[in-house]
Amino acid sequence: MPRKPRPRLVDPKPWAIIAATGLAMAAPVALMLHASPAHATEAGEAGVVLSEGASAFLTRLGYFEGTYRIIAALYLGGDRALAREHMELSHHAFYEDFEPALAEIAAPGFAAENAAFVQAVMAEDDAGVTAALDAVLAALGRNAEAAGATPRELLMSVRDLMALAAAEYEGGVTDGRVEAGMEFRDSWGFYETARGRAEALAAAADPTLAKAGADALEQLAGIDALYPALTSSTGSTDPSPLAAAAAWIEIIALRQK
Repeated sequence: MPRKPRPRLVDPKPWAIIAATGLAMAAPVALMLHASPAHATEAGEAGVVLSEGASAFLTRLGYFEGTYRIIAALYLGGDRALAREHMELSHHAFYEDFEPALAEIAAPGFAAENAAFVQAVMAEDDAGVTAALDAVLAALGRNAEAAGATPRELLMSVRDLMALAAAEYEGGVTDGRVEAGMEFRDSWGFYETARGRAEALAAAADPTLAKAGADALEQLAGIDALYPALTSSTGSTDPSPLAAAAAWIEIIALRQK
């Protein structure tokens, strides 16, 4: 069966439209991770409109976080070759493409953590991969704080990640069959990142934000069943809970200031 066209991820911010060719393609793989806002430049596909402002920055961090989580899960699950393949062949772009966004808000960046993670995977350093993942997630958290996002913006980023998860799932799974493993795994990465962020919000000291986070988590309940395993050849014939969760989380977000 012909593969379905993947939905285009539309990003209205001008600095996000950075070519992922030329210099980026020439950079050594050990110094970069294949994930960035340039994913939004894929052409010829239907649209998914992402948020703007601080939530857009957080969503872009989610491109990276989802990819780190996928690679680490594959590697630590014993699929080392596939982990390297996902890192090297991901259709996202590169860390260098994200530097203008980091500079725009004076965020600290995470180049050193990114390089350490990639190096650990390439060197097949099990303990190093675990430690590097922890370090890069902490670094992403510091960069997220630099965005100064409001509660609404925090939740809109969770919404965006779930919308991306739905789009990737549609692109990777047809009639319950995984036809594009990269998209299927990307969908899981976006979902897992959204879930982690909702959990963090639910643990917030502010009771209103904690309630909103808990409400978002409730919408994510049961979605993990759509991903039997990252290497699964089968998925769900009904991925609608992904888009439904995104819609409900947007409603929750719009109730916030």
